Amino acid sequence: MSNELERAYDALSRDAGRARLLPAAELRGRARRQTVVRSAAGLVAVAVLAAGVTAGTRFALAGGDEPQPILPAVTTSPQTSPSQQASPSPSAASSPPASSPPASPSSPGTPAIPKSVPARALLTKADSNTGEFTRHDEPRTPPRFCADASYPSEEAIGVRASVTLLYRSPELSAEYTPEDEVHDTVTVYRGDGAERFMDDLRDNVRLCPTGKLGDLDATFRGLGSLDLGDESLLVERSTAGYNDDGTPSKGKRPTYIAAVRVGDSVTLLETLGYESAPSDRDDVESLTATATVNLAGWRQ
Repeated sequence: MSNELERAYDALSRDAGRARLLPAAELRGRARRQTVVRSAAGLVAVAVLAAGVTAGTRFALAGGDEPQPILPAVTTSPQTSPSQQASPSPSAASSPPASSPPASPSSPGTPAIPKSVPARALLTKADSNTGEFTRHDEPRTPPRFCADASYPSEEAIGVRASVTLLYRSPELSAEYTPEDEVHDTVTVYRGDGAERFMDDLRDNVRLCPTGKLGDLDATFRGLGSLDLGDESLLVERSTAGYNDDGTPSKGKRPTYIAAVRVGDSVTLLETLGYESAPSDRDDVESLTATATVNLAGWRQ
């Protein structure tokens, strides 16, 4: 065993002799450089750590005002809030299903065609000032001025009613006889029938400057509007004067036809005078105004 140890030490001595040992000064220089490198590495690590702590402190103090780091975009399916799920879209809520409007027998704002004309829409017994008043079972038709006269608007009649009264002025007492025989007819027309009737009446006045009233020759003259209702017309119808016994008298005997349209309806007054007396225009205009109020109170 001692021989083997001796041979090992001899080999080690030979290897050490062959190796070139560095000078002491160079060995000390290398040692200093290694120390500097280790120190620099330590300083860099400390600096990095300090920078991280400072940045974190600033971020915490700033309260989230610093820019957030940009994260990669993540594609997700769109989310719908509960309120959006519960509420229908604006177009669906504001667009009702398309449908046809219900058919209406009259224009918007106009009452439908009634089954009958009530008493309050016509002149009344109280308007007569005599108490002589009749409502006809069969309504009267418009007066024909001559053979050429016609009323195409008759095909548009919806409902019609007529009354007749003997009129006396309110200023006269009951001892006085009536002054006029007055017929009032109210007609409700379909569509534009009321307007067409007013046109027919004007046309007949133009077509018939002369005509007949019973067996008497008559002249017809339009006197213009009465400024009542939607439109109106007053027509003068004159015959030769006569006495109560039928004998001729001087002058003319005027009677009147007055028409007033209120929407789809017309009130038509026709006066005949009383016995041999003519109609008084002022009384006719007053009665026409009353009839217009009655009609408007019903149809408007």
